Amino acid sequence: MADATGGDRSARSNRRIRGSAAAALAAALAAALLVTGCDSAQRPDAGAGGGERSPEAGASRTDGRSPSGVRAERPPAGKPSRNPRPEDLNGDGYDDFAAVITGGSLVVVYGSAKGLDPRRRTVAPGPPPSTAPDETRLLRTDLDHDGYTDLVRAPRTGGPTVLWGGPRGVTDPRPLTGAPTSPTATGDFDGDGHADLFLPGGANGPEGTVWFGPVRREGAPARVQKLRDGRPTDSIPARSLAGDFDGDRATDLALWFHWTDPDNEGDGEVGVSGLHYLRGGPGGLRLAERREGPDLGLEGQSGDVDGDGIDDLYSAGFFAYRKQLSAGYTLSTRSGPETGKRGGMTTLSPPGLRDAPQYGGMGGTALGDVTGDGRADLVTSATGANDSNGVVWLVPDLRAASADAVRAVTLDTPGVPGSDTPAEGRGPTRNRITVVGPLLDTDGDHHLDVVVGAPGFLDAKKRDLDAFWVLRGTDRGMTYQRHFTATDIL
Repeated sequence: MADATGGDRSARSNRRIRGSAAAALAAALAAALLVTGCDSAQRPDAGAGGGERSPEAGASRTDGRSPSGVRAERPPAGKPSRNPRPEDLNGDGYDDFAAVITGGSLVVVYGSAKGLDPRRRTVAPGPPPSTAPDETRLLRTDLDHDGYTDLVRAPRTGGPTVLWGGPRGVTDPRPLTGAPTSPTATGDFDGDGHADLFLPGGANGPEGTVWFGPVRREGAPARVQKLRDGRPTDSIPARSLAGDFDGDRATDLALWFHWTDPDNEGDGEVGVSGLHYLRGGPGGLRLAERREGPDLGLEGQSGDVDGDGIDDLYSAGFFAYRKQLSAGYTLSTRSGPETGKRGGMTTLSPPGLRDAPQYGGMGGTALGDVTGDGRADLVTSATGANDSNGVVWLVPDLRAASADAVRAVTLDTPGVPGSDTPAEGRGPTRNRITVVGPLLDTDGDHHLDVVVGAPGFLDAKKRDLDAFWVLRGTDRGMTYQRHFTATDIL
């Protein structure tokens, strides 16, 4: 594990377990938190979150204090690293949390020896979301190769911005000048040691563009690759998945295409019409395989399940009618993705569920070493469970997962502030708790911690707060450490 000087504090395989899902989970984070008009929800007990809220909650402030009266501080200075961890934005050896919350502000809360400290934070106001709730991704990578991780805010509509990392945290947002679209993935696609960005194409022109790093702060990449491999007829790039699926240290990319319904039949049919698997290497991405439906494969998220330094695929699902939780994986080898063993587990009535009918809806899913034993654990959430209050599950050691090892946390778990039970006069709660990725070692104890988010909590004056709970990783699993709301940090 890295010390406070920002040096490398884990083996390469452990870094891959921790960081590979960051880009994919940013979308889940945005879907969970960039929402307006949520059902009302009971906020956690005020005593655990910093006391009473002032009437000016949500108002802009110029004195550096949140409405709760706590002045914002920068973290102690860190140091650059030759290979900075994506989770550590200031190089001090502690991982940092970032989220776009209701109202559009991007907040960064920095880690410390005691975990996330809401006093040490950066708040970057932004435009409120204007369309669907999954419009913004957060990507973490060292774009300018200065030894500090940068944070890319990539909305589906509007221009991308970068909060450049440094020893005292991130800068104010700066436009990613010249980017034709918002990036959807990051990696090292040519294997030269510099971070690159993938920017998907539109209905016409190239299927995508690769910006090779280092990227200058004014927005100019070192060079550009335009992908023109021949898209499926009447299609548009719809989803990307990056990972080193063959172990050659160059990032590969899977790119899905959706049919665009050119006849505009109005039947709502928008299916996946094809998939391109592109291998990374010297010179950039090259088409290695072209697939068509119905069984396209490469489903799930990328992460190193077996610790061999090659990214695998993993996924989780909740079949609400049967109260069935499933978690699975498909290993990669040096021959490429989906060339290794498959495995996983399925269990009925996992812990954390009420004895009542359940409803569907999945939240964030992440892979990382929560228990500190060097093996990849899966953390997932079902936002529709328990009458849409949600549940978070830990599946220790995914490769050898067993049903009796599954652990659960809800807001009715003893010791966790908050409740799924409505307070008098509040109406029904809809917490919809979800895992907010990536998993983070916020206190440097060699265990990854889980941040759980709930959108649209209401305080006594019915103001949206967005609430977060930090579940500290331990040898036995997850234990509650602290919680904070948007009012504590804005």
